[in-house]
Amino acid sequence: MSLNKIVYYESKVYDPYINLSFEEHLMNKKDENTLFLYLWQNKNTVVIGKNQSARDQCNLELMKSDNVKLARRSSGGGAVFHDLGNLNFTFICPKDYFDIQRNLNVIKRCLKSFNIKAEFSGRNDLLVDGCKISGQAYLHKNNIALHHGTLLIETDLINLGKYLKKDKEKLESHGVKSHRQRVNNLINFNNAITIDKIKDSIKQSVVEEFNLPIEEREIKDNTLIEKYKSDDWLFRLNTTGKRIKKRFDFGLIDMYLNILDEKIISLDINSDIMDVNIIDSIKSQLLNKQINTSYIGCLHLDNKLIEREINKLLKDNLCTI
Repeated sequence: MSLNKIVYYESKVYDPYINLSFEEHLMNKKDENTLFLYLWQNKNTVVIGKNQSARDQCNLELMKSDNVKLARRSSGGGAVFHDLGNLNFTFICPKDYFDIQRNLNVIKRCLKSFNIKAEFSGRNDLLVDGCKISGQAYLHKNNIALHHGTLLIETDLINLGKYLKKDKEKLESHGVKSHRQRVNNLINFNNAITIDKIKDSIKQSVVEEFNLPIEEREIKDNTLIEKYKSDDWLFRLNTTGKRIKKRFDFGLIDMYLNILDEKIISLDINSDIMDVNIIDSIKSQLLNKQINTSYIGCLHLDNKLIEREINKLLKDNLCTI
């Protein structure tokens, strides 16, 4: 068996809760031999990764005063700003047929039609002449794979970092120069580009890359919208308990632990790690684990000593990343 068709959806609304919930709706569909291509835009929204803390990552007061919405996606990675100068793309298919290089080839083919050469860099960036024009994120769930990303076409570049809090540890670990990586809009490489032209080119490119027929469908209401706009989803991380924060090469782990009788009874993890399954695995390994705090004292727990114990428990899992 293999993929036998492409189903194309294009959102006509700019509401992040509708658009993000539709991604999950598509992942829940049972079209086993179908590649879904979904194009969508959000109006003035900060979108955080599944395991990030909105309060730690975002300037919520400034967002409120500027009428910028907060949204949380189902994939990992860091926070990004969306406006109507940015186009989002999503590929969804059975995990067995997931091929990130072919997905990226669709975007690269599209840009090549405008005489723009893009290159994939690292795990999640598309670059043109050394400038970032796209960021990617991924999710595997129930044998379904999702790959989505941004395309900066004519976005307000000043707002990209305006509503995000600076992470000093990230700056130190990656260096200020790399943190200030140049970003640019595609319109600056070809002023004839428009979002509608990009959409049409992506549709043509996906047919050429996969050599499959494409079927356009209308988006219908789904039942997941309330989840994506709820405070339980947007502010899902509990930031109480003993905090242990450490930045690894692959991303941040910022844990809040509640310990009772030397056992971890609950925990939440704020992280910008790309693979959300890793965070779920860490949680499952640590929950209800015994942790040796007898030498610390019942009333005055020491961060360094607890961190040492946690690192022992995490070691096997983190080494597999």
